[in-house]
Amino acid sequence: MISSTKAIVLNKKNFGDTSLICNLFSNQYGKITIIAKGAKSIKNPLGALLQPLNYIDCVYYYKSNRNIQTLTEASLINKYYEIEKKFVKMQYALTIIDVINHVTHAEYPSEIIFRLTYKTLETINNEDVNKINISFIFFQLQYLRYLGYDPAINYCVNCNTQLLNAIFDYSAGQLVCIQCSNNKSDIKFDQETLSIIQFLMKTHITKIISSFNYDIKKCKIINKFLFKFMMFHLPDVRKSKALKALYHDS
Repeated sequence: MISSTKAIVLNKKNFGDTSLICNLFSNQYGKITIIAKGAKSIKNPLGALLQPLNYIDCVYYYKSNRNIQTLTEASLINKYYEIEKKFVKMQYALTIIDVINHVTHAEYPSEIIFRLTYKTLETINNEDVNKINISFIFFQLQYLRYLGYDPAINYCVNCNTQLLNAIFDYSAGQLVCIQCSNNKSDIKFDQETLSIIQFLMKTHITKIISSFNYDIKKCKIINKFLFKFMMFHLPDVRKSKALKALYHDS
């Protein structure tokens, strides 16, 4: 059966002397793995199209009893030229698609997650490099929500009191109030930090940069919290070398 879909290229690897195997994240079919035969040939345009982060329209032969489908043709929809110009932008963008690649299950479609990924990459591409951390936090929070792993940021998971200040409890993998903490955690939130998370969880992606009126320096501790939170709740994310590298570099 011939199938077609729009997709973001997640990664690629060489197969033999002339072919490429790629993971794609599509809007209709979720994550799919394709082989592009002869793509490494100089005369074959598929090699240039199948670069990570490229947004493409592709056609492939689908067989349900195969894990790898055969790509027949592809065309470029969008290329993030501004991301390629800045190392920091590239680092964040590649981390996003690496997380998607490791956490998303094959052929498990989600138009919401696809749209979130595409829109976040667009924002990183277009916005000032000093503000992309905001978009990255937004992506993580919304991705966790759609996966059903929202962090509890309004009430303590132990005593259910409203959180005005909070500490990350490593044993519970959630935020707790000061009274319930053992004060040994290095991730501590004040009221403004909690407000940033609440803002990013309820604001549309097109408005997060223009409406962000908080101390951007607090994004660093939020990223640390989200890294620990995802490592606790999403075992597959531990495979993401890009996420670990970004966390240690930040």
